Amino acid sequence: MNNFKNQNSNSHNIRISNLKLEDLDSYLKIEFDAFFEKLKFIFGSNKDAAYSIIKSEITTNIDTGRYYNAIIDGKIVGIVEIVTRENIKSYTKNFRTFVKYLGFFRAVKAFILTFLEAPKIDSKTIYIDNVAVDVNSRRKGIAKKMLSFVEDFAKRYRKSVLKLWVAGKNKNAYNLYKKLGFNHLVVRSSWIAERYTGYRDWIYMKKEIL
Repeated sequence: MNNFKNQNSNSHNIRISNLKLEDLDSYLKIEFDAFFEKLKFIFGSNKDAAYSIIKSEITTNIDTGRYYNAIIDGKIVGIVEIVTRENIKSYTKNFRTFVKYLGFFRAVKAFILTFLEAPKIDSKTIYIDNVAVDVNSRRKGIAKKMLSFVEDFAKRYRKSVLKLWVAGKNKNAYNLYKKLGFNHLVVRSSWIAERYTGYRDWIYMKKEIL
């Protein structure tokens, strides 16, 4: 298990560690506070069903080395998902879980959309997913610390490229990524995405690790 402690006192003693099962509900609260509008596109408006499916999926895949959280004074204050070609291969989904909570026809739609959403990356690339900070813990350098952790992770495992999507309207996140050296790859505009997520424009960004 990886467990890294920030040495900068100005960063509020932020510690990054692998997600543990006993912390999953705290992890999911941050994820759903930040991304439920996006999740509705896949799972519909049934928040309990979406929560149960994602909780089951993370529980099954928690040992893939994909899920991390930021901790201050024992409390989870941020989350980040590190997606690599290796952990994509070991990641499993259970269609029966989707059917259990959504019914067959909605489950088929949601299951297909989750596969379409999966990033296509090569062996040198890390896709950064679900970067989020607790609503009461923002502006403390937590997101920056998590992204720095991902960059250190990339160097440790000989990855040379970081990629991510960010909503065009999410100026705070976009500006942070730009400040940290991410650049535009492509901008996509979709009225369907706007209808279901509230955001029309999405920006795909890339950073090369030296």
